[in-house]
Amino acid sequence: MTVRVLFHSFVGESVARSLFLVTYAVPSNDDTYECHLCAPVIGMSVFSWSGGKWTMDASNRAVTFAGEWGKPPRHVELVQIGSHRTAVKIIDVGKGNGETTAILDILVPWNHTVKLGLQRTIADDDKGLCDPTGLPCYQNHRTISFAPHDDPEYFDIELKLSGTDLPLNDSTPHGRSRKVSGLEIFRFDNGTYRQVSQDGDRTFFDEAVAKRKTKD
Repeated sequence: MTVRVLFHSFVGESVARSLFLVTYAVPSNDDTYECHLCAPVIGMSVFSWSGGKWTMDASNRAVTFAGEWGKPPRHVELVQIGSHRTAVKIIDVGKGNGETTAILDILVPWNHTVKLGLQRTIADDDKGLCDPTGLPCYQNHRTISFAPHDDPEYFDIELKLSGTDLPLNDSTPHGRSRKVSGLEIFRFDNGTYRQVSQDGDRTFFDEAVAKRKTKD
């Protein structure tokens, strides 16, 4: 594998700072790794500066897969997930068959490794495929916020859904999309975020994923 730096950022003061380093890896000398589903391996390490040297605090060279056509995602940034906790947020935007989908990944340092704390679809549309006289045009997205609760060390993640979506049944008139809205709350638990509440609508994509998990 060939490993390259995707993102790096420092946190804290110069005398006591941390370095967040995110990498992506693809097969070496493989010119065929350029397909739509060819996603690089995303890795991450966290280092701290102490006693005049860098020490590795957490590392995982294969946290998840993200990107397409052998290229990594472009949207990477640090986020504060607690009063003194920092993670990496990746938004992986993919396009294919007229549809655009965005996936949220939260990479969390935990017990000397890095875990995929949360992975969730946060946007979906069919602008490149829809036809007002046939397939409904839709566009929905989820806004992301980090909200303190009883435990200030790790904030909750709130995803607020809005927009339009494909009909789930025949009650919606042919060729018409439906409005969707809702709120999901995820709470940190032992290295990952677990859903603690879900109010409002579910998208067509949500239903498809749920049915697939049930079959598996």
